Order: sequence, then C-alpha cells, then structure tokens
Amino acid sequence: MSRMNDCKGRGLMGHVRLGGAGVALVVSAVALGVLPATSVSAANGVNTSAACKTTPVKGGDLVYARQAGPLTLNTFYPINGNGDIFADTLLYQGLVMPDPTGKTKNVVPGVASSWTVSSNGLTYTFHLRPGIKFSNGQLVTAADVVYSLETFANPKVDETAGLAAGFKNAVAVNASTVQMNLTEPTPGILYNLSIFDGFIVPKNLVVKDGKSFWNNPVGTGPFKLGNWVHGSSITFVKNPYYWQPGLPYLNKVTYDYVSNDNTRLLDVENGQAQIADGIPFSAIASVKSNSSVTLQTAKVPYWVGLWMNQQRKPFQNLDVRQAMEYAIDRPLINKQIYDGLGTNPNSVLPQLKFDASNSVVKPYTFDLKKAKALMAKSPFPKGFTTTLQYPSGYAAYTDLVLVLQSEWAAIGIKVKLVSEDEATETQLYTAGKYDMTFPYAEFTSDVTVPDEYAAFVGVYDGDHGFYSWWKNPKIQGMIETFTHTASDASRAVQWPKIQAAMLQQTPFINVIDLPFVNVHQPNVCGTDLDPLGADSLQYTWIAK
Repeated sequence: MSRMNDCKGRGLMGHVRLGGAGVALVVSAVALGVLPATSVSAANGVNTSAACKTTPVKGGDLVYARQAGPLTLNTFYPINGNGDIFADTLLYQGLVMPDPTGKTKNVVPGVASSWTVSSNGLTYTFHLRPGIKFSNGQLVTAADVVYSLETFANPKVDETAGLAAGFKNAVAVNASTVQMNLTEPTPGILYNLSIFDGFIVPKNLVVKDGKSFWNNPVGTGPFKLGNWVHGSSITFVKNPYYWQPGLPYLNKVTYDYVSNDNTRLLDVENGQAQIADGIPFSAIASVKSNSSVTLQTAKVPYWVGLWMNQQRKPFQNLDVRQAMEYAIDRPLINKQIYDGLGTNPNSVLPQLKFDASNSVVKPYTFDLKKAKALMAKSPFPKGFTTTLQYPSGYAAYTDLVLVLQSEWAAIGIKVKLVSEDEATETQLYTAGKYDMTFPYAEFTSDVTVPDEYAAFVGVYDGDHGFYSWWKNPKIQGMIETFTHTASDASRAVQWPKIQAAMLQQTPFINVIDLPFVNVHQPNVCGTDLDPLGADSLQYTWIAK
C-alpha cells in the first residue's frame, strides 16, 4: 500500500555482533548514525551525470508531480495508500527507518542511534539520539517514544495495529532510553516500526490538539509542513532542526497531484516539475531517447494486485480462482503493456525476503485448456458476469483491463469494466463495495519481509483478510507461527511453504511484479529511493 521493507546508509552501516550478558544483538551507528551528506549513490538508477558528480548544492525549490497526494497526514490511519505514506516520509521518522539510499533492504537508525535485542528476542532497548528535536524545536523525549509505540499497538487508534503483534508494553528506562517488551519473539516488528505507524510524534501536542494535530503536524523528518491545498498540492519546507547535519539540501518541496500519467511526464519535459513518479510504461522507449529527462527504475516490492471479493459466490470457489490465473497470458501482458520490465510472479504477494525461487514454487503459466477444464468442473461451468473496477488516468491499467476482459471472456467470465478515480476506488474497496478491483494504483509492501502483508491478508481479523473476505485457518496458523519465530534460518524454511500454499489458494491475483519507474530532469541529483520506493528527499539537490 504502501504503501507496507537492514542497515545501510551513506557512511552508516549497522554492526551486528554476538554479545554477552543476555544481549544477542547489538546494532550501532558509525558516528551516531549521522550519514555523510556529500556522496551521491548510483543505487536504484539515480542520476550519475557529470553535473551530479560535483559537490551538492544547498538551496532551491523542487516540484514533484505525484500520481497521488495525501488525504490525511495521520500516520496511524492512512487512507490513501502511498499518497499519504510518501508525504509522511518527509515529515516523520521512526526509531528505525528503511535504508533511505536503497542500497540494502535493512533498517537503519532513525530517531534511535542504536538498539539492542535480548537473547530471547523479547526485549528491544532503544537509545535516542542526543539532542534530537521535532521540527518545531521541541526535544524528543522517552515519553514521546513510549506514547508513539503504545499508540502503534492500540487497535482503537491505529488502523494497522496488527503490525504490533507480540507487543506487550514500552517503558522509559531514562530520559534517552526506551525498552520495548514483547510477549513472544516477533522479529518482523523491527521492520514494522520503520514505517508510518511506527513514526514518533510529540505526546503533549497530540494529546492536547487531538485530531487537529494532523492538520499541522510536527515530526523528525527532513522537512516540515508548509502549505497544504487539499486535493491539489502539498508543500514541505526544510526542517531547521533535522538531526543530520547539512541536510536536507533543498529549501522547499511541492507535491503536485497529477492523476494522469502522461501529464506527469509532460510536466517534467516542459519544466513545470523536476521529478515525476509513475511514468507510463508505454512511454519508456521515448524517455530513454530523450536527453532532456533521466529515467530512474528501482526494484521494490511492487505488484499489480487484483482483489476478488469473496463475499461474491463465484470467487469463493477455488476452481474459479485458479482458472482465472491460468487464463492470464502474462508474457503477452509484460511485452505489450510493461515494456518487458515485469516479472511473472510465483507469489500472490510482491517479491519479499525469504521468497523461494521459481524452481521451488512454480508460478502460474498461461494454460487456456487447463483454465477451461477448471471452469467446467466449478459450480459455474457456463461462466458468470462480474465487474472490475480500475483506476482512471493510468494508461497501463486501461490497457491491462482490456486484455484481462478478453482473456477471461475466453473461459466464460463476462467482465464489465468500471473506471474510478483512485481515492474513490480505494474507499469502495475498504467498504467491500466491489466484485474485483485494484485496491491501489501503486501497490507496494511497506516492509521487505513478508510479515506485514502475510498478516494483513492471512490473519482474518477486523479487516476481513485485507478486505478480500478470504479465510483459511490452516494458512493463518502457519503465518502466526512464522511471525513469532525468532530464528531467521527457521523463518527462511517456513516462508516458502506459506508462499506456495497462498499461491495455490490464490485468494487474490498478483498479475505481475514491476519496478518503480520515475523520471527527473538531468540536473536533479541524489534522487535516492528506499527499498520500498519512497524518497524522503534529504539527499536530493539541484545542480547548477
């Protein structure tokens, strides 16, 4: 949904060693985790032109054409997927954060300069950065961290409190040290703390201001909120109290919401914006030959997830769901729509840590004969009629749904196509008012380990299998065991079995795995993406 991703950074590496006195893992940051602000990474296809090999330039304003903007800045209750989350990434940080340079899939120090994990995996001790402040100049205290962690685990406040599975409590050891205690080992919780609902906020202001706090929030990210024109744009200005010396380089960043993907590209080409995300795959060939723009691709856990509402009888049937999988000609879709950049998935989730290879868990292949045979033995041998909602303004989705409509017609499924703006489509999805839908136009995992989405979709709780209404008690038990297994070696054995079981059950369809594709003007440097495709822009600068 993102927007729901180990330790790497500019000059920062997490150091792992065995320790004594009951401490099994020690993670520290070189020079307290302060990332040097002078190097420019070539990771994830960022600009390595001659202009960007000079010393970074401070100052300047950046306009970023985004396919979706925030509907809320409430980190505990995002409602517009990456539209909310990618704005939050500029404003807030957690105790740990995804590597902002994207060079590794690890979490790195954020508000905490270091942390330790007890040998039994039940106690995490975080040491806060000395003197770290919120963007209003207020010191970050252990009380703020305790409050934020306990809110993270409170299902009455945090929509995704399931990510805090295993959380018992948080305790302030002293003014700069917080201990998080678990009821059982839950190694994925460290990754979950690195994303939006693990962000640290000031307790006194959230309690005092209530819901109004989120209209003008403060955090520890590289930027603070400037002006927010709901539905049109949001502006961020440099956080003068940011903990990384010399960063961010930019004075101001404006996200313009531009839902049409071709318009976003044109905005960069004509200079109305310096960066645009979600570039149409149909335009990649022309972008590569255009010297006025620079293409950026990044491998992230990004997939085209298609949800089938299992409150509808046809989708309750496994034969129907598998028939739909076999009827999809993914090589054709990849070639015709995604410029060959996609990958045929062997998981219903995006590519994540512990995934088995195709030789171990085989992906669905295009097999129309098998698809027809499965439909023939299902309760719907003559097919059925259904609807498919898809996001407007995206050329790839417009092309994709036409192909899927044709391919499923070949097995008797008549699909009516319904175009909705992305916000409306997402709201209909969470309300269960759909037959089939793409929940988010840009669908990513928030962490690089499977724990998040496995819990979302496989543990049937308040979100009804992540609004698919799919339930499988056996797989749910496998997921819960995996989630609370402390050993990565054991988790690496368990996950492929869960991966294979979920793919066989196909509660929803992963049409294809894709890279993120962005474009920027050639003098925009330091356009690092983290392992999840988010850019907090603290390293971004504009060359003269």
